[in-house]
Amino acid sequence: MSSSCLLLTESEKLSSDLAKALPAELDLQIFPHLEVSASLANGFCFAFALVDCREDGDASWSNSLQVLKEAGLEGFPVIAICRREALAAVRRALQSGADNYLFAPLRKLETNRVIEQCLSGARFVTASGKALPPDEILFEEGFCGFIGASEPMKEVYRQLLKVAPADSSVLIRGESGTGKELAARALHELGRRCRNPFVPVNCGAIPRDLLESELFGYIKGAFTGALNDRVGRVEMADGGTIFLDEIGDMEPLLQVKILRLLQEKTIEPLGWCKEPKKVNVRIISATNRDLEKDIVSERFREDLYYRLNVVPITLPPLRERPGDIGGLAEFFLRRFNLNFENSEQVSGITPETLWLLENYHWPGNVRELENVIERAAVMKPGGWIMPLDLSEKFFSSENGKPDNAESKAAAATVTLPAAGLSLKSEVTRLEKELIAKALERTHGVKEQAARLLQINRTTLIEKIRRNQLEEENS
Repeated sequence: MSSSCLLLTESEKLSSDLAKALPAELDLQIFPHLEVSASLANGFCFAFALVDCREDGDASWSNSLQVLKEAGLEGFPVIAICRREALAAVRRALQSGADNYLFAPLRKLETNRVIEQCLSGARFVTASGKALPPDEILFEEGFCGFIGASEPMKEVYRQLLKVAPADSSVLIRGESGTGKELAARALHELGRRCRNPFVPVNCGAIPRDLLESELFGYIKGAFTGALNDRVGRVEMADGGTIFLDEIGDMEPLLQVKILRLLQEKTIEPLGWCKEPKKVNVRIISATNRDLEKDIVSERFREDLYYRLNVVPITLPPLRERPGDIGGLAEFFLRRFNLNFENSEQVSGITPETLWLLENYHWPGNVRELENVIERAAVMKPGGWIMPLDLSEKFFSSENGKPDNAESKAAAATVTLPAAGLSLKSEVTRLEKELIAKALERTHGVKEQAARLLQINRTTLIEKIRRNQLEEENS
């Protein structure tokens, strides 16, 4: 393999910093973005490329990534260099063809680790070949409206990326509050129909005697009160996607018309006496019901079920991804803080409170968590959200919680041996465990970890150095 690497940048300082961070045996070749094509045609054989993606306008580096991608060089990893605060640029770079990323200013240990990952083939790419954003972005900005980086959610993201380009019917299953409409919108926005309408219909919220006219429309005079023609939701979605939420609540008679829509791609508005109208829609449906049981009890048509369930996607309840709860809570808090003056913004959520949130069973899923954080933010302006700011249900014994906040917030008890113990050693051990847990929960973001531990960032950095935690996590 070649010992040369390519850097595309106009910055002399970045070139100098990278030369110091790279292993001495690597030969660094530097070109400006405008000469990206020339850099590939000058006879050099590069092991990998680094692209400076720090500029505010992304036209130049986007073009560089596109040229490198179109070159199709086998085994040629591309690493984006971004500003630490510019997470949106990281996402765009990965979607434009980068295999990994680095934050500036560069650190030698991190730079070498990422280079080794790329050269060994460890890339942020899904089975469909599209980039899955890194954990930092999945918590800070999310994926098509979803927030979370747990493995169950990453599997959902991979399914969405894989299924979106097709026109197949999708049945999304999950409890109330898990984000079924978000998943449907993601399928639409990631697919070929994204420039056409996305029309949601909640089949459980519309009165049964009105649902047919809502879906298929009617013509003037079709019934008393029909003074004008009305276009139905299905026709509104022509060329795009119609989302039938709570499809299990639909009356059997109307299910027949949905089945005909799937089979014939036609509709007949109420009062229509001409040839059926042709429509081109993708149907995505969702339910929190057990449709198999409804089929047995003849509440749901079996033939319609198989038509809708071509591609099933199941969204995990919040209790099955506790690792996402802290990130979701922080995300909602940041969003609610935007509505407050600086003096009224909530400082953060204490580790004890997060522990309670992570150990609650969340029957209302993400929607319930959002409401809990909003209530706490409104009731706690300018302070930290503490365990006693939560409602009684987080401490009830039926939820597996002690009846008082103090005993519940403690993750473990300490036993004093008969022979005694070293208080200094135990305190040091506990401090190290808490710092490691905070860094794990915040994915290594020291500023957030410091807020969790309610200490200054500089104090946290000193404690990390003293406890040698950076070497352990590197």
